[in-house]
Amino acid sequence: MNIVKQMYKMSALLLVALMMPQGVRAADDAQQRAIGISQVVTVCRFCDLRYKDMSLNSINEADFTGAFMHGINFSWSELKDSHFSSANLVMARLEWADFDGADFSKAQIEEAAMFRSTFRRANFSMANLSRSNLSYSELGEANLQTAILRNAVLTNARLNGANLRKADLTGVDLAGARLRGSDLQGALLDRANLQGADLTGAIFTGASLKEANFSTSFLSEVNFRNADMQGANFSNAVLEGVNFSGANLSQADLSGAVILGSMLRGANLCNAKLPDGTLGFCAIESAEKKPPATSQAPPAPPTASPEQPAAAAPPVAPAPEQPAAPPAAPPAAEPAAPAPPLLPAVMYDNSLPSALNPLSGARRGTRL
Repeated sequence: MNIVKQMYKMSALLLVALMMPQGVRAADDAQQRAIGISQVVTVCRFCDLRYKDMSLNSINEADFTGAFMHGINFSWSELKDSHFSSANLVMARLEWADFDGADFSKAQIEEAAMFRSTFRRANFSMANLSRSNLSYSELGEANLQTAILRNAVLTNARLNGANLRKADLTGVDLAGARLRGSDLQGALLDRANLQGADLTGAIFTGASLKEANFSTSFLSEVNFRNADMQGANFSNAVLEGVNFSGANLSQADLSGAVILGSMLRGANLCNAKLPDGTLGFCAIESAEKKPPATSQAPPAPPTASPEQPAAAAPPVAPAPEQPAAPPAAPPAAEPAAPAPPLLPAVMYDNSLPSALNPLSGARRGTRL
């Protein structure tokens, strides 16, 4: 029995001796890889980091300019003031991360997971974020000028004070998002979903919002001057102090909307569904229905041929005198056309002072 016990002890010691170098070597390799990664992420310009796992790291002010980072994982990391200009971040994982002040200008970030991350004051100018998911992310005061966000998801995202001038937001989902004071001048938002969004103080001057969905949204002091909103949906929305001057609202749906103190001068409401259920007046069609005024010159009198003298007209007997007819009665005055119906009371807020009511002094009896 003693011999058997000794043999077991010797075999156990032998196994431990064989395994110790491998364990030490594995630990050394892991330590070297960690050191290598820490050196790469600090400055890695135009390098290849495809599918690297850099999650749960704090690497602020790193430089990844022009790097190829397809499918990289930065989730739960902190990369404040880092540089990703012209980098390839297609299908990257950037969720639950902190990218405040980062530079993503001209970067390719299509189909990336960017939800619940912070991008305050980040620079996305000329970047491509098509089909990326930024829901519940913070993009306050971010620069998205001329950026491409086609079919991107920004539900419940915060873009207060963001710069979205001339950005391409075609088909973007901004349901429940906050865009207070955002600048979207000249932006493309055709078929965009802004249902339930807070657009207080946002600027959409000259923007394209064809078939956009604003239903149940709150729009206070929003500027839609000269915007194209053909077929847009404003049903059950609250429009307070909104500027629609010169905007194209043809075929728009305003049913159930509450419009208070808003400016509609020069707006095109042709065939738009108004809050009272009537259709908007089409000024162009009415002008086309008027018969054109034609001026025809009286026919010229026939002239006699120089070769054949004109025949003398036979004498005409004088007509017998007839008694003078009694003076004709003046024509009956035509009944005045009925005045077009006024818009419903919800269209105006007469309680507002004239300085705050853009429609004070405007003609109230005209169809819009």
